[in-house]
Amino acid sequence: MLNRLCDGIAAVIRLVAWLAFAGMIATVGLQVIARNLLNAPMIWTGDLALLLFTWLIFVGAALGLRTGSHYIVDMLPTHRPAVGLAVEVISLIAGFCVAWLLGVHGWTLANMRASGEVQSLGISRFWMYLPLPVSGWLMAIFLIEQTVTLLRHPFGGAKA
Repeated sequence: MLNRLCDGIAAVIRLVAWLAFAGMIATVGLQVIARNLLNAPMIWTGDLALLLFTWLIFVGAALGLRTGSHYIVDMLPTHRPAVGLAVEVISLIAGFCVAWLLGVHGWTLANMRASGEVQSLGISRFWMYLPLPVSGWLMAIFLIEQTVTLLRHPFGGAKA
């Protein structure tokens, strides 16, 4: 059930990320056309592109954690089952630390910045910082899934 939940979350993230990426490209394209061809710069396009980029980076990092698409520097003989298991456990602990930092302190930061305003968009700065805790919470869910998988199959083998 947890795998299906995480599959659904990942599918939603992918769809929203594609839409946000298309929106960011369109926004930057509009900015370039308005500035260079129409000689009428639009201030809001840069802020909107930055907002979309921030969401893409942080939520995309959570998705990258689930899919295992982050870079890995393999310096230990992880083909040995005991070493591989130790590396997995250390990776999970480090991942939970990052998720906790992003989730808890990201939420605190977002709330601290909520009183500010992105004037060109007319929105609270909260929305610029909200991707941090959202990313942390998503990472925590995906790390729980990975922990359950590791507990079920500590030395690899058939994964559900």
